[in-house]
Amino acid sequence: MSPNEAASPLQYFLHTNLENKRQIWSAAVRPHSAQSSIRQMNTLQSDLRIDAEWIALSAFRELLKISTKGSMSKSTYAEAFDFGAALYPALLGSESSILRQANESNTAREYRQRARLKSEAVGSLIHPLSLLDADISELQQLLDLAKRSKEKGRVDQLKNRLKTLRRARDEIAPQGHTETQLIARDTSAFPAGLPTLGNGKGYKAFELPDGNALRVHVFHPDKPEHVSGADVLYERHDPLTDSATLVFVQYKIWEKQSLSLNDPRMQAQLMKLKSVVCDGGLCSIDSVNTPYRFPHCAAFLRPTDKLQNPDQKLISSGEHLPICRIEECTKTNRFNTPVLDFEGIRRTSLSGTAFEYMFTYNKVGSRPVPYEELEQLYQRLSIMAEPGNLLVHAQEFELAFDDDDA
Repeated sequence: MSPNEAASPLQYFLHTNLENKRQIWSAAVRPHSAQSSIRQMNTLQSDLRIDAEWIALSAFRELLKISTKGSMSKSTYAEAFDFGAALYPALLGSESSILRQANESNTAREYRQRARLKSEAVGSLIHPLSLLDADISELQQLLDLAKRSKEKGRVDQLKNRLKTLRRARDEIAPQGHTETQLIARDTSAFPAGLPTLGNGKGYKAFELPDGNALRVHVFHPDKPEHVSGADVLYERHDPLTDSATLVFVQYKIWEKQSLSLNDPRMQAQLMKLKSVVCDGGLCSIDSVNTPYRFPHCAAFLRPTDKLQNPDQKLISSGEHLPICRIEECTKTNRFNTPVLDFEGIRRTSLSGTAFEYMFTYNKVGSRPVPYEELEQLYQRLSIMAEPGNLLVHAQEFELAFDDDDA
């Protein structure tokens, strides 16, 4: 009601009272709405971060499986965390990864929480390792005293606690080399003139358990939480013929084993990959005089199960669908949306175990690609690179390292 409108005293009183209540209600609700929006935003950011870490971890783990010829003991999730931390610490480092910390033991998490709160109390950074080391030292002194003591009482609880603290320390501390881990090497040991993606800088080198060499470069967005997908380009090189066989795997998160294909950006990514790899002739066979094998499929879509909680058991279905078979495996759901689901792809896709075995023994993957053609492929890949995608470029060679290369 405007002041210019004629109104009885009663009407004016009721209108004014209603406006006052509306203003009081708005003032009371506004902070709660803002807080709710902030909580929703924080939850969304956390979910995006978990998705980014999970899809990258899945890619690094499969890379380990391929490079170690399918060895399960050398490609555990713990190994993948360490490998990913070495290549992309901002995403999978021990101090930055939500998934890594969520999958730590209760003791490791306890000391992280204690360190965080003590740091806040004293106003300076206190690392959980310093708290652990102090408690480990105290327990070790008590156990040493028990050995020298004339009164032999039970110390089994102290011994158990010491073992627990040492295991927690191993979880938090930067990992040293174990016999299951890849050994970091100097990239200068690689032959000159190898094809490189990008400017050739930023590669890291590792010695594989079978003595072969692995050179890896990770191209990633500026901010880890912006990772929306992952691509792995894995190459097995033959320097004697200046050629390589390769496979390209694109990772996407699906929920309840169903992947919607109505996203224009995803459709564009898949079309670009098909045009570069499939239409580019990497799967064409130039000779019939070859050993028995599957077709030379070199590009696969790898749907990855979404994690509902960061501390849930890490496991993924690991199906690999050839890019050229996506259209024939696509269904339309009840919302008239094109989707890929497990039932629709399982007759065509390869399981993770089958894929790793077949690529290891040259049953799937591209034909041998000469280095000159490989350089041209890199140029096309650079053009099709997506801002939100993590690209892991891995090259495997038969290469003898000297001890001085470590």
